[in-house]
Amino acid sequence: MTLAIETSCDDTSVAVVEKGVRRGTTIARLHFHDKVTSNNHVFQGVHPLVTLKSHQENLANLVARAIAHLPTHEGARRLPDFVSVTRGPGMRSNLMCGLDTAKGLAVAWQKPLVGVHHMQAHALTPRLVAALDTCNNTSSSSSADPIGEPLEDGTGALTPNFPILSVLASGGHTILIDSSSLTSHTILGGTDDIAVGECLDKTARVILPTSAMEGAKSTMYGALLEKFARLESASLLESATELSGRTAEQYMEHHGHVHAWYTPPSNNEVAIARSRTSWGWSITPPLLTTGGGTKIHSLNMSFSGLMTAVERIVRFPTDPLTGKLGKDERSADQISLDERRDMALGVQRAAFEHIASRVVLALHQSTTATRPDGKKPAVVMAGGVASNALLRHILASTLVFHGHGDVELFFPPPKYCTDNAAMIGWAGIEMFEAGYRDALGIRAVRKWPLDELLEPKYDDKL
Repeated sequence: MTLAIETSCDDTSVAVVEKGVRRGTTIARLHFHDKVTSNNHVFQGVHPLVTLKSHQENLANLVARAIAHLPTHEGARRLPDFVSVTRGPGMRSNLMCGLDTAKGLAVAWQKPLVGVHHMQAHALTPRLVAALDTCNNTSSSSSADPIGEPLEDGTGALTPNFPILSVLASGGHTILIDSSSLTSHTILGGTDDIAVGECLDKTARVILPTSAMEGAKSTMYGALLEKFARLESASLLESATELSGRTAEQYMEHHGHVHAWYTPPSNNEVAIARSRTSWGWSITPPLLTTGGGTKIHSLNMSFSGLMTAVERIVRFPTDPLTGKLGKDERSADQISLDERRDMALGVQRAAFEHIASRVVLALHQSTTATRPDGKKPAVVMAGGVASNALLRHILASTLVFHGHGDVELFFPPPKYCTDNAAMIGWAGIEMFEAGYRDALGIRAVRKWPLDELLEPKYDDKL
């Protein structure tokens, strides 16, 4: 059992996570899990000082509540076996806030400390979800394991098993990773400019009408963009998690009807042609044309061009016949809601087709090893952007279209896609059980490539 802390960005989160075995199967239990998101609405983005103040104001209270929820056994409260905390990557001051608190707990309890890699935790989230689901399913038919009693130690099967092909998509990262083991990760592709989450957030600020922006309760504008385009389906997202771990073909059989209007383009020319709208403008997936040279076959991704394209489309009117942008700027009230919704749909479709194409390329290029059972590696979609239902649909349908319908897909529930301490606790448990411990003198790591998991390099620039 571990107490876990997450403070890498604007979410302050604490969890108490326990892992064990029941009838040979790995299970997990959340004794406590909560988070507070800093209010950055007035800045329309994450403000470093605001987020740091929020961590300072809320972390201690969350830890106090978590301690109050530590399970009791034989009249005494059980202490965690160790303390988990996000060590990086992230905003350094925010990371330090959580790390210092975790060190204090480790010293006070005389327990080991495990510093967790934030992106590794995202990649392992489906294993946490599977263990939680197994615990819930077996508990409903069994009176075993009273809440306070320790779970049985041991090693059971974990799903998905390695190797895993992960797409980690968030506001700060978009990376394609081949994970052959818990600590062996190869970055197959990433972005040289901005992450897909940042792209969607920034284009949302341009596309969304003022009324939608003013009514926003958070700075997660990418989620607002999905809702504004009328693509959101809460029921789909919740029920889709029941199919997590099944094949792309099975996903489409159960959920393909929700976005039945969408079919993957057969080639790049078709993708470019059908991106043209009745308004005259088009938003095409990045790196489609041969002008990109070898980049068209690269596993790297680029999203800054999408943001620039949307900004130009919003700023200048387009001739519906020629598709050429005018020279005179147009005002916001000259753009109808229908055109704005088409922009919202267009930029999401282009971004997600771009991501899906890289997953297919990775499978085609055999850059990932097959699993011990001879099957293709499972594909994990994690990070905040992974909660987008259209992204899930485009990824599944693209895999089926290109002959990879037998690939298993893992989509965490939306609440575990965004930053949370439960995933930090789970990753900490896996590392702890593998024998990893950290010294009390460790520092936060602002930039930490996942392929340098065991040998992080400090960035001491002020």
